[in-house]
Amino acid sequence: RDAKKPIPNYKIILLLAEIIAKQNIKTLDISNKKIGIEEAILLAPAIKELKSLTQLAIRNNNIKAEGAIALASAIQELKSLTHLYIDQNNIKAEGAKALAPSIEELKSLTELTMCQNNIGNEGAKALAPSIEELKSLTELTMCQNNIGNEGAKALA
Repeated sequence: RDAKKPIPNYKIILLLAEIIAKQNIKTLDISNKKIGIEEAILLAPAIKELKSLTQLAIRNNNIKAEGAIALASAIQELKSLTHLYIDQNNIKAEGAKALAPSIEELKSLTELTMCQNNIGNEGAKALAPSIEELKSLTELTMCQNNIGNEGAKALA
């Protein structure tokens, strides 16, 4: 390989994901890393292996609905997760619908923050039954999601 030629981003992400997956880490904060759809898809298998993870922050990355769909299957495997932050990712209702069943599996979750994702009433209604199943949840933050009365009632 030519040493002057940069390594493509996806190869770097795969390498980092492999390294992360081998670690017994409790907290993973990949906020503000310019992670888009493709990177979220590539990171999902590694995140799935972080069985001891208690806090996961994926803030301000613009993973969109497709990234949320990819991460959903990984997130549901994180049974030790107590804090999940998926803010400012523009996942919309489609992403919220994909995450709902995964979130329901997180029985140890105490804090869920999903602000500024444009999930609307449809996304709020999709998440509501899953959130209701989280008996250990003490803090739910869903600000600035274009949720109207219908969605708010579902979440109440």
